[in-house]
Amino acid sequence: MKINLNEIYAKLEAWRAERKITAQSQKEGYIINIMEEFGELAAALRDYERFSKPSYPYPKNKKYAEHGIIDALCDIAVLTINAGADIVPNEIETRNNWSLSFLLACINYFETSNFVAYADDVLICCASLCEKYGFNFELAMLETIKEISSRTGSYDEKAKKWVKDSTDEARAKWYQADYEKARIKK
Repeated sequence: MKINLNEIYAKLEAWRAERKITAQSQKEGYIINIMEEFGELAAALRDYERFSKPSYPYPKNKKYAEHGIIDALCDIAVLTINAGADIVPNEIETRNNWSLSFLLACINYFETSNFVAYADDVLICCASLCEKYGFNFELAMLETIKEISSRTGSYDEKAKKWVKDSTDEARAKWYQADYEKARIKK
């Protein structure tokens, strides 16, 4: 499936501009931030496996685990687009045989090698995995961007990342991504 990234790029460009975040600042903390997202992805995958067992009595939880997987994949894509804001492709195409281990390999090369050569592979892998789990990557990304755009906070120079304000007052204004809007209808 071909995915046009122009709307996603435009919304993330506005998000970065509003928060005065540069591609360079995102490149500096890329690996640390990506590894944090991989931790969230691992936890969601563990939940997905547990909730997918036929003996598990609450199928609703499987949906939440799927949403956790999609959220982590979209966050990885957001970090990648923001770090490579000046070089990422306008369009990608999903591929059936891409795996989580391939995603990890792409991210390893992305940081240590040619930034340009691997940004599209990371995005293709995230999109392909979203599709594998039954979600439209473009729609899921737009939901993720709505969510991160609803948050206030500040850029932490030491951590090299945007840190959301998690006070009760700020949380009351957060939009929660509705990944069911991105589920591919069968």
